Amino acid sequence: MEESLCLERFETEHVPTRLSDVEFRKDYRFSRHVFFEICEMVAPDLTHGRHTTDLPVADQVAIAIHLLGRNVMQSDSARIAGCHQSTVSRVLMAFVNAINRRAARFINWPDEREGLNISNSFYQKYGLPGITGIIDGTHCRIQKPKYAERDYICRKGYHSLNVGIVVDYDMKIRWVCAKWPGSAHDSRVFKTSLLYEQLKRGEVKGVLIGDSAYAAETFLLKPLNTTRTRQEERYNRAICSARVLVEQAFGILKRQFHILHAECRYSPAKVARIIVACCVLRNIAINRNEPTDSDDYTGEDQQGEEVPSEASHEVPERSAISFRDDLISRYF
Repeated sequence: MEESLCLERFETEHVPTRLSDVEFRKDYRFSRHVFFEICEMVAPDLTHGRHTTDLPVADQVAIAIHLLGRNVMQSDSARIAGCHQSTVSRVLMAFVNAINRRAARFINWPDEREGLNISNSFYQKYGLPGITGIIDGTHCRIQKPKYAERDYICRKGYHSLNVGIVVDYDMKIRWVCAKWPGSAHDSRVFKTSLLYEQLKRGEVKGVLIGDSAYAAETFLLKPLNTTRTRQEERYNRAICSARVLVEQAFGILKRQFHILHAECRYSPAKVARIIVACCVLRNIAINRNEPTDSDDYTGEDQQGEEVPSEASHEVPERSAISFRDDLISRYF
């Protein structure tokens, strides 16, 4: 859809029309064209139903994305938009819910053709065959919850959700699980997921790369704790080099949507939906070749730090060891 038609379709009172392209992206995290494509996508949800407001669709999307992207106070957004703070809160969750309802369109496992292209890219860059994605966890801060408060305290002492994510070679998010409290280990987030069961049963194809937090599987490669040969050293270097992609993906996600970097002052259930919405929006940005945001982000919870987990003490199945050892002998 041409931008002029989008602007005509979505009349707006508060979205500034005189901002430069750079200023628009800074405030609304997307180019104008993609911003109005998002308006088009969620318009049915924001114009019908008991939780809708009289604000134009573009204003609702602008308020929501500005909150997600800049992590401003709801009261500040309300003042800028000329509406009550309760309206801003309602607009945000209406938008987040609309995006969540469309999550499966944008966060999905690669089909056979996509999977082949992804694995070829991983092989050409890192020499690792058959790889579909890289799995890791990141913590998103939340305010102290009303219930089961201690469950949400992560290893660094703050309240959080532990978010499991798989990204492919292009750092596109292929799986996200945002429901676990901060005390949960990365391995538990994965092993209790539908994706784990599907990979275990062979219902979906692919091999993941993980760190030492995960148990070795026939569908998951991790670094060796100790290396005895040059082949094993080369294998470990390849695994660690490839894992940088998921750390970069976390950083980019949190740069584009600062709400995931600071303390998210909502209930855990709402934060989980906000996280999924941000992941969907990140994939939309990738699909539309949007430039990567350059705002500062320290990535304090990543930095390649690996911590002991319940998986560190698991004895891998013989089939997982054979799979890994055969791969090392053939490719390294």
